[in-house]
Amino acid sequence: MALLDQKQPDAWSYRQSHQFAWEHQPTTTAIKPTIPATPAPAPVNQVINGNYLSEASRQVEALSKAIGQEEAIREKLLYALKFSGGEWCQNAIPQKLDTSAWVSDVSNDHSPYEYSLALSQQTGASELRFLIEAQPKENSLIALQETTSRLTDDIATEYGSTKVSLDRLNLVQDLFLPAKPEGKLASWHSFVTSSTLEKWKIYLSPLASGRQNAFNVTREALERLGLATSWKLLENMMTGDDYPIYFSLGLSPNPEEAEAKVYVAHPGASATQIAEKHVKMDPNSNVHDIEQFYSIMSGGSLGPYHGEPGVSCFHFKNKDPSRPVARTILYPTGCHVANDAVAQERIEIYMDAISAPQLYRERYRNAVSAVQRRPLEAGRGIHSWVGMKEKLDGKRSNTFYLSAELYGCLVDEASNGGC
Repeated sequence: MALLDQKQPDAWSYRQSHQFAWEHQPTTTAIKPTIPATPAPAPVNQVINGNYLSEASRQVEALSKAIGQEEAIREKLLYALKFSGGEWCQNAIPQKLDTSAWVSDVSNDHSPYEYSLALSQQTGASELRFLIEAQPKENSLIALQETTSRLTDDIATEYGSTKVSLDRLNLVQDLFLPAKPEGKLASWHSFVTSSTLEKWKIYLSPLASGRQNAFNVTREALERLGLATSWKLLENMMTGDDYPIYFSLGLSPNPEEAEAKVYVAHPGASATQIAEKHVKMDPNSNVHDIEQFYSIMSGGSLGPYHGEPGVSCFHFKNKDPSRPVARTILYPTGCHVANDAVAQERIEIYMDAISAPQLYRERYRNAVSAVQRRPLEAGRGIHSWVGMKEKLDGKRSNTFYLSAELYGCLVDEASNGGC
């Protein structure tokens, strides 16, 4: 993708982005993306011969090994994947997307599952997650609601009340699963685990009753969950064309610890405008660092970003609803790069800008190599989103959302118009 016109005041070249990223640093070492000299070769054969479960299991196992997870953690991930995949995951993967069946909106290429890798900026500590949408037999939102709701119940039964509770979901599910639904989402499920924890989350759509009702749905949901104060924060932050796009609930049985997350889309907003919104939510937000993230990920632009918009996620807990326990900014990388090599180059530049530890760099690169089936230059799609999360204690992490690319890469030209 060609860089934006350098004459525009809101468009910077890569070199200018580097200066921006480093102008407040104590040292001024030369800035070059530290891509490995001998990256792992991409497989030549891009044909997938297995079914949805076998391919997802292969990729999750490869990702887990790539970041050095213990075998016990990997087995928990694979078990959760097999369990949540159910009967439909035994179907063979078609070489082309079957548009006569339900077309999932989980990933840009409509694969029904997606992976994400979170890496600590301070230590490189990692967290691997998968996101999955149970696929209905019929191509309808009503059928999707039934199928995904069945998975929700099955998860609660399988994992038991010490790990999963549907109490909070039951308070709000009528808002997100209406009798006459709209849109492309009923519910998605995500799973992440460690040596001591197994966490399920559910993702719902505030747009299920129409975009015009998204604000009321989100407000009512937060109020029912005892988070009315959190809604006031969001209401005061949102301006212009902002709207809630996703609503997520942690299914932890501890209501004080389980998160409610609200994702807000910012159509046409600039990096500075998004940063200022975060300052409204948390005065400790760093405008410069948010601008730096968006500038580098976009290839040198501070926006405004058109097409697929930037997104913010605000994490709330009942123990203190007056402020988010964490904030995340997200950039739709897959919609605004010419190919995945460009996406990786920008991420390498960002890693230099934040002085990412070596373990962080290695785990990111290994993860990309684990899922790719073709050269990064061949198209776009492996990198779908990149996020930066900051907790109340100031600790930061980046999350890389990686597509399974079951139906091939996105070879059409990326534009300012998005995916």
